[in-house]
Parts: sequence; structure tokens; C-alpha cells
Amino acid sequence: MKKSLVGALVAVLISVLVSLTPSASAGTTGRSVPPPSLSGTFIIGDSTLFRVAPRLKVVEPDWHIDHQRGRPVSALRQRMAKYLRINPHPANFVMALGTNRCHFPEWSAARLRRAIAQVPAQTNVFLVMVVRAGSYQRDKDVTLRLYNRYSRHLAQTRPNTYIINWRRTVLADPTLDPVTGESELLVDGTHQTGDTHGQPPGPGVDTYVNLIVSKWNQVNR
Repeated sequence: MKKSLVGALVAVLISVLVSLTPSASAGTTGRSVPPPSLSGTFIIGDSTLFRVAPRLKVVEPDWHIDHQRGRPVSALRQRMAKYLRINPHPANFVMALGTNRCHFPEWSAARLRRAIAQVPAQTNVFLVMVVRAGSYQRDKDVTLRLYNRYSRHLAQTRPNTYIINWRRTVLADPTLDPVTGESELLVDGTHQTGDTHGQPPGPGVDTYVNLIVSKWNQVNR
């Protein structure tokens, strides 16, 4: 009898001590952990970004600007991954690629989505609508219109995703020559006017930069 009574008392004491001791799981699950803060803006592009880079650097000196002439749109995922190894939680990303087409299926809507999926869902993503103006390069522009369609669909289905319509600005310019693609904005149907790299003077560089920065300001105000 004494043994059973002692055993019962010990069991009650153990249960009381267990109830008073906070569990490790309660300590971790009961406390909300804030997500990492987002910071920084990076932009990836080709020769169209190369043209405007000196001006953009003056306007936005803190942005990371990654450009290369002739860079294909299929390089997007790799270039994004390189930057994200340094800053995995950017606040903003600008895609200024797409002027240089790829062989199908090197670029597709699915590949665009996988590339953009590398950034956090809260990151603001800006997609520049690309263009090759002038009838002499109409066959190339057909592909670019497809690339723009991929971007538009992504903007419709991914939160925090925005369109920068450089294409509409170019095609609406009354000085645009429908054959050569030359205008006050473009020297050859593709690249901007403006003397950042010795190209003919004109408002092309400033117009392009203003479109990007004004949209960025609208979203980040």
C-alpha cells in the first residue's frame, strides 16, 4: 500500500513539474518571426541599357546596373542569380532585356516565370516592353512582341509586377520613320539617341531613363 501511495505521489509531482516547464516547441512556434527586410534595386539589360547606363547612374547612383551589348534574353536567370548571391532580398528588380531574341525554346513564358521566381514574392518587378522599329527588322520585332506578351501575362498574374512601356512610347513618336525606324528617340530603330557614348544627340536616353525612374517612384513612394 505504501509503495503504491508513494508511486502515485511521485507521478502527480512529475506531472505538475512538466506542466510548469515551457516546452521548446511552444517557444519557437508562439513567437512570430518577421520576414527579412527588402533593400536595393538592380537592373539587368543589353545594349539599350548600355546606352543609358551613364545617365541612369547619375539619376540613381545606388542602383546596381548590369548591362552588356548583345546579351540575349536567355541570360536573365543566370544574371539574376549572380546578383542574388550578394543580395538575396532586393526591394526592386528591373528587367531591360529582350531586344536580342533567342532560338525557340531558349526563351518562353515558363522560363521568364522561373527566372523571376528567384526574387521574393514581395520584390517589385518592372518589365520593360522591348521594340525593334522599322519595317526592315519586322521579322525580329515579331519575336519581341511575343516576349512582351510573356511579360504582360506575368504582370497580370504576379503581384508587385509592373510594365514600363518603352515600346508604346517609341511607336507613338510622330518623328518615327516607318521604314528605317529612326526617330528623335532612336538612331536605328533599336538604340536610343543621346550622347552618353557618342551617339547622335537627342532625347532617347533621357526618355528611357525617365520612364523607368518615374514608374519606380510611383511604386516606391
